[in-house]
Amino acid sequence: MADEQVQEAQAQPEPQGEEKPRTDWKAEARKWENLAKKGKAAEEELAKLKEAQMTEQEKANARAEKAEQELAAIKAEQERLTAAREWSAKEAVPFDLLEFIAADKMEDFCKAYKAAQVPIPSAASAFSTRIVKEGAKPSTRDVFAQFAEQQLNR
Repeated sequence: MADEQVQEAQAQPEPQGEEKPRTDWKAEARKWENLAKKGKAAEEELAKLKEAQMTEQEKANARAEKAEQELAAIKAEQERLTAAREWSAKEAVPFDLLEFIAADKMEDFCKAYKAAQVPIPSAASAFSTRIVKEGAKPSTRDVFAQFAEQQLNR
């Protein structure tokens, strides 16, 4: 009897024309979005209930603690920006580059910045390597090299 069931199962061909049903990703996204919104609403409701159960003294303490945290964050940011200004003036590194660096990393950044600086060659050496004879009329190339040198040395 078991052999007959195995043979029947093997004998039945799997349908070729039928495909697996496709997942409707938009519907799935809507489902999860609605679930997230319900969770957010429940969280807000719980926060309101907890706040309603708090005494006036507890509410005042919570507000004071939040204000102290905000003040500490503002002071830390001001100290970091002050350090960035000091390092910028001291090491001749643009403030814009130091503005978002952590205070304890500024010295290392300044060293790396200075090490990465490549001296800019003069325009005369970059554009004109020819020697012009005295009294000869300078070429357009030489005139441009002189102009570029003057502009870069301002």
